[in-house]
Amino acid sequence: MDSRESDPELKDRVQRLLAFLSELVKARSAPVRIIDKHRAVIALDEGNLDVALSTDASAGDVVLRARRVHLEDPPRVPAAVTPWIRGSIAESTTEPTLDSGAPDTREFDEWLTKWRAWAEVDRERRPAWHLYAFLQRAMLDLEAQPESLELVIASGLLQLSADVAGEQVRTHLITQSTLVERDSASGDLLVRLDSESAPALEDTQLLTGLDVFDSSGTRNLHESLAARVSSLVDPAARIFLKEWSDRALTTRVEVVDRPDEAASHDRLLTPSPSLVLRKRGAYALIEYYDRMTAAAADEATAVPLGLAQLVEAIEPADRVAWLDRAGTSSSLLTDDPLFPLPANQEQRDIIDRLAGDSGVVVEGPPGTGKTHTIANLVSALLARGQRVLVTSEKAQALRVLRDKLPSELQELCVSVTDAGRGGSAELNRSVSEIATRKAQFDPRRTAARIDEVAQRRDTALSRRAMLTERIRQARASETLAHADVAPGYAGTPAEIVRKVTAQSANHDWLRGSLTTDTPPLSPEEFQTLLALYERCEAVRNGPGSGGVPTSGLLRMLEGAAPDVLERIREQCDHLQRALIDVEGLEPAFRNLADAVG
Repeated sequence: MDSRESDPELKDRVQRLLAFLSELVKARSAPVRIIDKHRAVIALDEGNLDVALSTDASAGDVVLRARRVHLEDPPRVPAAVTPWIRGSIAESTTEPTLDSGAPDTREFDEWLTKWRAWAEVDRERRPAWHLYAFLQRAMLDLEAQPESLELVIASGLLQLSADVAGEQVRTHLITQSTLVERDSASGDLLVRLDSESAPALEDTQLLTGLDVFDSSGTRNLHESLAARVSSLVDPAARIFLKEWSDRALTTRVEVVDRPDEAASHDRLLTPSPSLVLRKRGAYALIEYYDRMTAAAADEATAVPLGLAQLVEAIEPADRVAWLDRAGTSSSLLTDDPLFPLPANQEQRDIIDRLAGDSGVVVEGPPGTGKTHTIANLVSALLARGQRVLVTSEKAQALRVLRDKLPSELQELCVSVTDAGRGGSAELNRSVSEIATRKAQFDPRRTAARIDEVAQRRDTALSRRAMLTERIRQARASETLAHADVAPGYAGTPAEIVRKVTAQSANHDWLRGSLTTDTPPLSPEEFQTLLALYERCEAVRNGPGSGGVPTSGLLRMLEGAAPDVLERIREQCDHLQRALIDVEGLEPAFRNLADAVG
């Protein structure tokens, strides 16, 4: 296939696809200008919740502690009064009444006194109970959808009527990311300001397109917000909001501490701190699409294969050729891949398939080694100097994959997900580590280190090959059948050992074990035993032997106890010494000794 990386028609189709995706994201991420449309919201300036706020909290500090609160049931209504009660007795903010037609009010009055005491306690506790329940549900939602949801503390509630702004606006302007955690000792729920976040002014994302908003004068406010306001519950936030309204809005709004202090709610701005559980914004994603569209429109930029495949079917051979022209051939991976983890044949087959295509699909149930294989692939690609993007629907899968990588690579993994679990801190650590390594990079020292490690790897591979060959030879020797190594002992080494072991009972009279590395008899002792045996044979076969059985002395000793054999051995030694003494005599005396024998 001819090179199509710069084909104008293909580039146009890619541009139109990117523009469509950008518009799709914009349509799905329209600014939420009504606070009640968020996933969940709870105001922190209602009831007695403000006493639990830490106004001097900064990034990383606990800004709010929600204590576990137990609510009591209202007192039981007397049976005679129950039919005449009007209103809900469980609603502590509204006192129930008695129907005018009730026959007797005395029991109701006694019960109402108890109810009022209960209602006073309930009104004091219920806001804290609502806050605890809100955070409990928020924790569950964040754990289930950490990639799409976030919990922020918000301030600067702007309220504009539709007559003023063209559409109704009731939303917070300033937010700061938070984390929810449980105090294991007390069970309280803690709202902690994200250590890697700062207050953010979101007026541009929220109000752009409204006639009453002018963003030209707010750039300095965006840059100075973090320095002027440490947290969203900082009293200094009200001063900042007043300055913002003067610069950003073309209509005058009333800036007060509480909504009930305002003359009208048509133009109103209050701190009104709240916790907001909301969907994560997609503004960064829109910016990425716009940048890719601009790059695709550049005539000097070739269309990447990944984008081309989205608008046109490309055969495997053509995809490989495309990558070869781009200098990113997948065949580089199959040439001695550097895997940090063991790989079986099925996993190596995946690598081989990449040599003939730009991608491969691997399917399998949990526990079959998919993540293990991906870790090997990522490591091998990085070893070739390539960059790797790994995506997953769940952040947990990415954490498992990162943990399988070598420790030196884990610090270089740039994760942009799971901000609800400290992902921002991990991202900053990774970026910092990359920057540190880049600053400390020395080409000469690094090249020497690579050569040293490559030499050590070659040495290890050679030693592995040698050991493998030795193992093969050892296994081959185990299956080699030998001729008789002794009368009755033939076959493989294992068969010979089994025969010796089966007959070990016939050799119990020998000292020690036959299977030890050291023989049970020393060479001198064996020579003595052999001489005694030969002498016994000569005596047995000589004149007057009387037909001694051919089994000889050794068979006569079978079954004797060890202590008896030891005494016999001592006597044999004594006889041996006597024989030596006799042999040293003159012939006449030897003849005399033989006659005596």
